[in-house]
Amino acid sequence: MSHVRNAILITGAGQRIGLHLAERFLDEGHPVLFTYRTPRPSVAALEAKGAHGLLVDLAEADASQKVVGFVAEHALSLRCVIHNASVWLKDVELRNSPQNLAALMRLHLQVPYELNILLEPWLRASDAELKDIISISDFNTARGSDQHAFYLATKAGLQNLTKSFAKKYAPEIKVNDIAPALILFNEDDSEEYRAQRLKKSLLQIEPGPEVVWQTVKFIMENRYLTATSIPLDGGRSVV
Repeated sequence: MSHVRNAILITGAGQRIGLHLAERFLDEGHPVLFTYRTPRPSVAALEAKGAHGLLVDLAEADASQKVVGFVAEHALSLRCVIHNASVWLKDVELRNSPQNLAALMRLHLQVPYELNILLEPWLRASDAELKDIISISDFNTARGSDQHAFYLATKAGLQNLTKSFAKKYAPEIKVNDIAPALILFNEDDSEEYRAQRLKKSLLQIEPGPEVVWQTVKFIMENRYLTATSIPLDGGRSVV
């Protein structure tokens, strides 16, 4: 089996933002490795375009080792690791559910922490001028929430990991975070809910995942950016 160089690894790329990022990297000719939890036609489409996917539940205890084995099977080096996999749960869904609590901790903190450490050799092996680790957190970590307290606490922890690993891996590997607000509605969101959410930002639009791609590209091409969390909020911070 041939091994690729300077691959892009994206966790949780079977749908929505992760899927869009994988498609855009493929369009630009980058080798793409990705994880997904649920088989979908979109996953098959990515693999048909040449990406390699790993079916894995990142909430499982041995998930990080599975991802590392998958990377070793397909890549000699990594240009960028993107921690996109996430689960959005309200606090009410966490009550009396140790499993849900553990899933949030693992997806947003433990797995990124472990992969940053375990995949360091593949990043350092890249012959690209710049190497990156990018996480996707949440704009609301700075504001808090009375319904998503634990979710946002784990995302805040992910932002803190960004700063710690930026210190640890400088100057060879840049480590940054993107903190989005509304990016993409769900298909079953009501018109009332959509209107309510749109009013929370200055620009009052559903921007779509292309704005995340633009931010990822900005980070990867900027040689003087590390230890930073970029808010992608449409001006929500001043509303």
